[in-house]
Amino acid sequence: MIFAITGANGFLGVHIIHHLLKNGHTVRAIMRPSSSLAEFSKVKECYDVNPSEYDNLTWHPCELYDIVGLQESCYGVDYVMHLAGVISYLKRDFKKLIRINHSYTAHVVNVAMDVGVKKLLYCSSIAAISKKGNASLVTEDAEWDNELPHSNYGFTKHLGECELWRAQEEGLSVVAINPGIILGYGDWNKGSNQLFKNASTGFPFYSNGLTGWVGVKDVARIAEQLCLSEITGERFIVVSENKRFKEVADYMTKALGTKNPSIEIKGFLYKAVYGIIAIKEFLGLRGMLSKETVRASVSQNYFDNAKIKKALNFEFENIEEVVNEAVSACPDKN
Repeated sequence: MIFAITGANGFLGVHIIHHLLKNGHTVRAIMRPSSSLAEFSKVKECYDVNPSEYDNLTWHPCELYDIVGLQESCYGVDYVMHLAGVISYLKRDFKKLIRINHSYTAHVVNVAMDVGVKKLLYCSSIAAISKKGNASLVTEDAEWDNELPHSNYGFTKHLGECELWRAQEEGLSVVAINPGIILGYGDWNKGSNQLFKNASTGFPFYSNGLTGWVGVKDVARIAEQLCLSEITGERFIVVSENKRFKEVADYMTKALGTKNPSIEIKGFLYKAVYGIIAIKEFLGLRGMLSKETVRASVSQNYFDNAKIKKALNFEFENIEEVVNEAVSACPDKN
């Protein structure tokens, strides 16, 4: 089968590319013309892909506002995986989030309908699911509630989902996945994998918040299987386990042989950290943390993965195994 992938040079994209190539598919990898292939080269070293299989991979530099370029990249493909998006929890990035996560998703959806693909898969996020905050299991059936608190990122991913459901009403076969925090081998200086970097330096602080986690290879397997299946018009929470940030940090430090974090961010310390981050945001300074991520680090949300496990008869890799594999894979490269 022929797959077109947006955001193909990102962490999830490069893992999905290798998974698809190993399974005999052809991949058209869509990326911004100015983007780097550093993560692709890094992850490539950790996959046992026959060099000849890369003949089935072509790179297509294309901005997602370039409708003609998108049409050329997607013409004749069987499936489109729309992975491109931006993750930011800074208030100043709201317009950028709207443009990329909503407007550009609409472009991809429209092109998928125009060229007549078999199915479009949209990578959303658990951030796009409304949570009541009462420690009850969050399921795919939760309807969006504007009265509940949401991050700007979650709101714009929800808007992206709305474009998907619009396409379904117009006759396109679609499916959405809502992954938790994705971990795996990759660049420790970007995204959720920065947690590995913190663990490697003996970062002493931890929070007691709880959320859903998943390995990147499981997301790749699920994305392929959903595209090839008869399933349409559904969204799926893609979470292996619900774990506290402290538990995951301990897995990482154990695998790396570094010191466990020992100072919990709570009470006065939480207020102090929140205040410092608020000042940094006011001054326009960027960093891994934002006011929203600090709040999220102490919240507790349990996500139900029963639907995807039943739909695909799928068994997830547990998070400790994901962490160990990410650390052991090409350790000299991190």
